[in-house]
Amino acid sequence: MRAQRLRPTRTLAVAATLAVAAACDVALSEPEPPFLGAQAELYLIDALAIMEGNSIRRYEIDWEAFRAATYADAEAVAAVDPADTYPAIRNALERIGDNHSFFQEPPSASFGPPMPASLVERRESGPARAGEAVSGAAARLIDGVGYVEVDAFEGGAAAGDSVAAEYHALIEGVDTLGVQCRWVVDLRGNTGGNMWPMLAGVGPILGEDTVGFFIDPDSVITPWIYEGGRAVGDTIVAAQAVPAYELLAPRPFVAVLTDGETASAGEAIAVAFRGRADARSFGQPTWGVSTANAAFRLVDDAVIFLTVVTQVDRTGFVYGGPLPPDEVVEGDATGERASDDVLDAAMTWLEGQSCS
Repeated sequence: MRAQRLRPTRTLAVAATLAVAAACDVALSEPEPPFLGAQAELYLIDALAIMEGNSIRRYEIDWEAFRAATYADAEAVAAVDPADTYPAIRNALERIGDNHSFFQEPPSASFGPPMPASLVERRESGPARAGEAVSGAAARLIDGVGYVEVDAFEGGAAAGDSVAAEYHALIEGVDTLGVQCRWVVDLRGNTGGNMWPMLAGVGPILGEDTVGFFIDPDSVITPWIYEGGRAVGDTIVAAQAVPAYELLAPRPFVAVLTDGETASAGEAIAVAFRGRADARSFGQPTWGVSTANAAFRLVDDAVIFLTVVTQVDRTGFVYGGPLPPDEVVEGDATGERASDDVLDAAMTWLEGQSCS
């Protein structure tokens, strides 16, 4: 893709214009639209090559028309340097239509939110709950049932491992209080981020298995595996909890709670429970971005977060949009059974399940 050449007619025309202006001793002014400088064009070539080569919709888009529309956006503002093309790149990612890709400017510049504004507002203004740790992990015993709240998490590496270990410690603390075989996993309000620490974190409740997959447009499949405290993507350990905890009563009944703000990585955790024996979901359909992004860094350290794969559950069902719950229930997520109809419905189902 990078071998694509600059359009010679435009380059020659610009050179001729500058030569005439210099010969006539006319003061040069800022170029008027339509205009696209060489640096801006090279930058767009790279950005568009990333999209065409990797987008989840790469076989559905007319890329010639797509490039023309993106160039037109940049020309309309007489883009000269890479920063001038940022709005055109954002428009291009929106034009792809996967509803999940986004663009982040270099760290030295201000940049937009990595998700829909409503989700950002929810994350920043949502009330903290009793017992909630810095990571958002929280667990407690409710009427003899284990309850764990899985919040959004955007960190990685060592921070992700620490969060996974925190979940294991919290789950152990609740499990030893007398949980028999019933758990609630609350994903409401989980706007996503890094799925792997979350997956490793709820692993004791989820159970060891291949729990889901990613699939790309070429049908290349990457499995998600939980085993021994580790969340594994294909053969790579993406997050791990040390020490790992195992439930006193493994393979419990699990109620998974979702709402319209459960998105992206949050949806991936919901997918991991789909098709699992003795699991049932309650609440509202999820946000609808049950896909995943990859990060592509440009020459100025801006990053294109491009949607490249779709989430698949362990039965082979391919998602990509909202996950409807098994039991639709409306109500506010208060975390208290008396005022939380979704939690109450989940608890009622769990209480009807017999522990062997």
